[in-house]
Formats: sequence, structure tokens, C-alpha cells
Amino acid sequence: MLEFLDWRLTWDWFDLLLVLFVLSLSIFLSWRTWNRSGKKKSILALEIFRFLIVALILITLFNPEKVNKQEKQDPPEIICLLDVSESMSTLDTIDSNGSIGSRIEWARKAIDSKWRKSLEQNATVTLTPFSSGEGTGATDLALALEESLEDGDHLKAILFLSDGDSNTGPSILSLAGKCRAASVPVYSIQIGAPKPLPDLSLDDAFAPSFALQDEKITINYRVSNTFENRRETILRLFANDKLVTQKPLLIRASEDTAGSIAWMPPNEGNYELKVSVQEVQGESLPGNNERILSTRVENKIIKALIVDSFPRWEYRFLRNALDRDPGIDMKCVLFHPGIAPGEGKGYLPGFPNTKDELASFDVVFLGDVGLGENELSEEQCQNLDELIRLQASGLVFLPGRRGRQLTLTNSPISDLLPIVYDPQKPTGLGTSNQSKLELTARGKDHWLTNLRGAGEPDRQFWDKLPGFHWSAIVSKSRPGSEVLAVHSNFRNDWGRMPTLAIRYAGAGKTLFLGSDGAWRWRRGVEDKYHYRFWSQVVRWMAHGRYLAEKEGIRLIPDPERPKSGENVFVRCIVLDKAGFPLEDGEVDGVIIHPRGQRESLRFTADEEGPGVYLTSFKAREPGDLRMEVKTFPAERELGMTLKVERQMKEKLGQPVVSRDLLQLARLTGGKSVNYQEYEEVTQALSFLPAPQAVIQIHRLRTDTAWGLFLFGLLVIYWTGRKLAGMI
Repeated sequence: MLEFLDWRLTWDWFDLLLVLFVLSLSIFLSWRTWNRSGKKKSILALEIFRFLIVALILITLFNPEKVNKQEKQDPPEIICLLDVSESMSTLDTIDSNGSIGSRIEWARKAIDSKWRKSLEQNATVTLTPFSSGEGTGATDLALALEESLEDGDHLKAILFLSDGDSNTGPSILSLAGKCRAASVPVYSIQIGAPKPLPDLSLDDAFAPSFALQDEKITINYRVSNTFENRRETILRLFANDKLVTQKPLLIRASEDTAGSIAWMPPNEGNYELKVSVQEVQGESLPGNNERILSTRVENKIIKALIVDSFPRWEYRFLRNALDRDPGIDMKCVLFHPGIAPGEGKGYLPGFPNTKDELASFDVVFLGDVGLGENELSEEQCQNLDELIRLQASGLVFLPGRRGRQLTLTNSPISDLLPIVYDPQKPTGLGTSNQSKLELTARGKDHWLTNLRGAGEPDRQFWDKLPGFHWSAIVSKSRPGSEVLAVHSNFRNDWGRMPTLAIRYAGAGKTLFLGSDGAWRWRRGVEDKYHYRFWSQVVRWMAHGRYLAEKEGIRLIPDPERPKSGENVFVRCIVLDKAGFPLEDGEVDGVIIHPRGQRESLRFTADEEGPGVYLTSFKAREPGDLRMEVKTFPAERELGMTLKVERQMKEKLGQPVVSRDLLQLARLTGGKSVNYQEYEEVTQALSFLPAPQAVIQIHRLRTDTAWGLFLFGLLVIYWTGRKLAGMI
């Protein structure tokens, strides 16, 4: 190595001999060229210029570099990152006196102890509280570390005081390379117990923001048990401070259980719901056993359309049940193949031929009908498909012995079927002995099969219902469908044959019932089960269309009760003043976030269906979010309030998460210990040497200006050769 004027060259004897050989060869070739030219002075100057270029290139290959060492005058800095997220309020730390306190209390006491003063003798200790960009409801360790690396000057080390529960942002390990490049070791003190505290916790509860009169409200819940053995408790539902229903829970050790509890409001109005889990002996955190929700119940008239071919018993009793329901406006189409369609009160002369005529129906029942003359046409099926997918209506498939629904598998509504029919047995199969519906695991948990409005406390009554003798033959359920019940006797290559299944299609829902014996449920009890089941089906399917509606306009948000940070997709269905879907119109909206910030919405027309406009936005924060929509030129207005729930990312009582902190400390040369061994970290920080001077190396071979300089010299040389007449 050779140093000259702060520059140094790296070489060995082989490199030196090679360079001398190349220079000698260059001198020899230049001498010959000068002699052949008649020893002209201009050629001599060019050859000397070429020799200098070759010499400069060879010097560059010796990798000349200039080293600058920057000494820091300021004292080194240690950044102490204090986690102030909500999980730090967990009471699971034990101090030297044996008293139990919260994680954040222990951290603050530790910061004020004598070890910090000893560190400040040789470095500046900067305390920086952190949580996440979303506030104290989440923890982002990576964000805190990245900001410290960017803002810190002359960093000696970074110290985390945290429980390690990073539930948002990228992994903290993604910054390990950046820490190593900056020579900044990361230390951490893990504050909290290594095991979760024994506790029962109601982690989540959800209720719809809106329900129709006589529609059951289903509250989904998730309860966790961190005890080391199973626990029995009671889940209770209160409406306006009145206990309305309850159910026992048996939760296994260190597991979660999820389910639902249903209740039918007796009247319309606003209800405050409280879901609570009964406390058990030994709970560490009794304050997390309940959730407060709210919903409203409104009395709306649902429009239903029943379409069938013959007045079979299933059709007759279904028609009578819906006709007697004061909340349903029922219409019928009875094709009567070979003769004129059925006539009378509530009958239509035929299936609605246009989208506008069909758009008013919330639920459509398709019986034993299909594609063909005097039944459904391709255009009518297309209109029905758009009604379900785009306008949030519901469709019920009720096949019959004629097997006409198999023709629908080649129609525009084929994708709406929850099941796949067996083409080898289009007319189904009858049995002399009765068969029954057997609920699946999903069916036992779905509120459609829970007829508490009929006075049943559980679903055991399904085993006692009268069976059926005929059923449609199904190969399997479609991907994405939910099978609620299977045939008690029939199996195929795919397993138990689906008999009751549901499917979500676009904005709407569909249901398949593969037997025509539901009317038999009336035996001995009249309308007790039959009426309640179809009443629930109709209201479940029409639910989305009545979240927010007035004459000529509907708003359908998804999800209807979003959580902060979630994207909300909004579907607006608009009719013009004549009652037809609004085409070539404009729909504008504004949302007012809970803290008062206003955000404009611009709806775009759905290309698949007229009168449907779509938009989306992000629910920024928890609270009441107001949305107002105006349409032009129809001049319709509608407003609704969405209840944005808080994202519960931070949980009390959870154990420390040590894996990433330990790995980061190992990768960066730091140290990570439990809070009870924190002195190991403080001692390591005390003996940590000051950061080394920053060394900057400027290499000539990577310098763009030097490369351009050599290129310019070559251009001058070759231009000179041309001017001198050399080839």
C-alpha cells in the first residue's frame, strides 16, 4: 500500500510488474508510430498524450482511495424508547418490595433510577415515548426504531422499554441491517410476565347497526380463556339494561371460543345492547368482560315475489304464510304450463319483463320453474341476476318434482345457485320413509336455524320436525357457499348431500332448500316453525336494502359496522323521478368523520347495472361517521350514520413478546432481557465504548467525474488522430 497526499494505492508485485509491462509496451508502440510518421512533432505530441491516458487508466486500476475521518465533537447519544401503548397498563410486574404494578409504572420508575444518571456521565440519554401512528391503541416498534435512526445524531445505542407486542407496521427485524450499517446496537428490556394472566376476556362482539321489525338480531362474540384449566361461565345479553337472553359457555384452557347469540326485539326503536361474560373466581382483569353496542329497529314493508309452475303444497303454504305477515307485501306468478297463468288477489299476469318492474322486489322465490316457453326467458334471468348481485335483493331456490330448475344451470343466474344439481337425476328422488334435515356445524351456529321466536331455547327441535319424502338430487355445494343442513340418508362421492345452503352473491344473498316438505313442519303446531323460518329468511335477505333508504334512493355500506382503519365500500341505488334506474346521472357525497373532518365522495356508475353507483372510503377513527349523498338530475338526498368501532389491537393481560427483540439484539450486537434482569442491560450500556469516528472513503474508480474525465481525454486523442491524418 502506498500513501500520497491523503490518497492511498493498493497493489502487489504482480500488479506492479503487469503495469510496467503495459507501460513499456505503450512506449514501444508510440516510438514505432512516431518513426513511421517521419518523426513529426504533432505525432510525437499525440503519442505522449496517449501514454499519459494509459498511465492514468493503469493508476485507476490500482484502486486509489481517499480516507476522511470525521470525529464527533458532541457527546454520544443513547435513545431510550418508552412504550406507552395500552397493553403497558397490564398489572403483571413485581417490584423489589413484592408489590404488583403496571408495566408502564415499572418502566417509569426504572428510568428515574440511578443507572440513568451513570449513563449520562458519558452520553446524552434521550427519553422518547412511542406507540404507533394510530395512537396508543396499537404498537409499532419498527416505526419508533426507524425514526430514532433518522433523527439521532452520534448514536451510541438504542434501548427499548416495551412488552414487545408490535401489532402494526412491518417487522422490527427489517431494520436490523440499517442498525448494523450505522453501528448502532439495540438493547431491550422486556417488561411483563412471560405467561398470560389467568383471565376470561370478551375480546370481540358485533351486532348489526340496523334490523327490521320481526328480524332477529344476531350478536357474534369471541371469548378467550387464559386460565390453565377450563372455565364455565354465562354469556348474557342486555337490551336497554334489561336481561333478554343468556347462554352457558364452557371454554377450554388457553383457548378462544367464538359463536353467536340471537334475540328478537319486541318493538321498533333504538336499543343499547350490552354483552357481558360472568366473572369467575381468580380473574386478573375483570374490566374486560363486557361490550356496549347499539342498534335500531324499524318497521318496513318487504316486497316478496313467489314464482312457481303448479300450486303444490309447498307453494300454497308459503304463499299463505307470507300473505298473513303484516310486514310483507307479497305478489305471485303461477305459470300453469298448458293453461293460462294463475289469477286472483296478489297475482301478477306474468314474470316482470323489465329491470324497472323487478327492481322493487326485495326477495324472489323461484319454485319448480326454469328456462323455456311460457316460463322464464334469458333476459328475465339476466334481470334477476342483476337484481341480486347489484341491488342487494335475495333469491330463494325451491326445486320441485318437474326438475325445471336444472335448466337454470345454463342461464345467467347459474352462479347464484348455492349447489350443483346432479344432471343424471333431474326429477329428484322420493322415498317411502321420511328423511330429515341434519344441521351441519355451520348450521348449528347460524341464526336462520335458531327459531327462538317460536319459543325454542335451542336447535334440538330440528330432530323432532316432520320429515320429507322427496328431495332434489345435488352433487355438491359450490365453492363459497355455506351448507346449513344435509340429507339424513343420501350420500354421494362428495359426502353428505346438501339440502339447505346459502350463498353471498355480490351485494345480495341466495338460499337453496332441496326438499318440498317444509309445509309439513306445521303438523300439530300450525305456523309455529314454518311461519317463523320463512319470516326470518325474508328479513335476513332484505336486511341490506333497508340499511338506509327513502323514496327512490338506497345506501348499502359494506361492512355496515366498520372498524377504524377499514375500507368501507358503498353502493348507492338511485331511481329517477319516473321510478326508473337513474342513467347518466351524478351521485356526490360527503362524509363527516367523528372528529369533524369532511371528506368528499365521488360515486362512479357500475357498468354492469343501471342506477347503481359505487364508491369507497377509509374509516379513519372510531365514533359516529355521518354520510350524506345527493343525486343529479334526480335531485334525491339521503343521509345515514355509521358507527365506526375501535380496532382492539392492544389487549391487556397478554404475555411479553420476546422473540423479535431477542433476535434484533443478537443481529445488532445488543442485549435483550426480562425486566427482572434489567441490570444486565444497564451494565452493558455503561461499558459500551463511544461510537467510532465516521470514516468516509472516496474511491477514484467509482467516481463518475473521473470516468467522464478519462472519456474526454480519449475523445481528444482520437479527434487529434483524425486531424493528423492517422487512420
